[in-house]
Amino acid sequence: MCCRDLLPYNLVEGQDVTVKINKSTVDDVNWKTMIQKGEIAGRPLVYFSETDSTNCRAMERGKSGSPAGTVVLAESQTEGKGRLGRFWLSPVGSGLYFSVILRPALEPGDLSKITLVAGVALCRTVRDLYHIMPAIKWPNDLLIDKRKCGGILVEANLHNLSSPLIILGIGINITTPLEYFPKELQEKVTSLQPHVDGTILRSELLTNILFQLDTIIKQFEQQGFEDILKEWNNYDATLGKNLTWITSDRTVVQGVSLGPDSEGRLHIKSRDGRIHEVISGDIQLKTG
Repeated sequence: MCCRDLLPYNLVEGQDVTVKINKSTVDDVNWKTMIQKGEIAGRPLVYFSETDSTNCRAMERGKSGSPAGTVVLAESQTEGKGRLGRFWLSPVGSGLYFSVILRPALEPGDLSKITLVAGVALCRTVRDLYHIMPAIKWPNDLLIDKRKCGGILVEANLHNLSSPLIILGIGINITTPLEYFPKELQEKVTSLQPHVDGTILRSELLTNILFQLDTIIKQFEQQGFEDILKEWNNYDATLGKNLTWITSDRTVVQGVSLGPDSEGRLHIKSRDGRIHEVISGDIQLKTG
């Protein structure tokens, strides 16, 4: 397949913040300006009031020759993509849903690490902008206060291995009402706004994420993965914790997370003492 999932992501939630939704949407002048200009931070910006999936639209444009750095942004998605084929809830005006076209100068074997690299960029942004400490659940879930707040989905077109086309999709719940989510998820998800003093402006958040992505991808290209992995470990929500790994064939493995290795693969020590190397599958943290 020319387009495949490279250690991607999933969805999240919010609280009763209808007033904040309206205020953020109305007051964010820069959001309106960048949409009108079709540009953000010197990058081409493609905006949809609604689309099926920003990753799908970005892949189309990437295949048609749109330059690296192009941002595809949507106010809402009807078929937002999550990891393992899951649906990403993307209600209008309450989150940040976008994809970036990348053409990184990386070896093919390093492309799967982009998900972890992007996770560090998200954590840097949230930490520096809002002075709260986020975490990452391997490989792609952004957590605030142990609840999922955002995620990453990386897809690739590898027809030309010398110049791979990578689509990096990011979704963050900012003010998504909790009642929008199924009851079984409402204790597992959160939005960013309830954890932040002051109103979050989506234009500011997006601009800062793009800056951090540029910075860390250049670091990855020029200096490799080692230091980025060390930083990722500082945000690791699973290290030393009991978890359940559900494999692609639905086998259930329970054990303790040993963290990711130098290739970004998670290692789990199961109850029988075996060490399992995780490339894909569903990771569930045990609570309580």
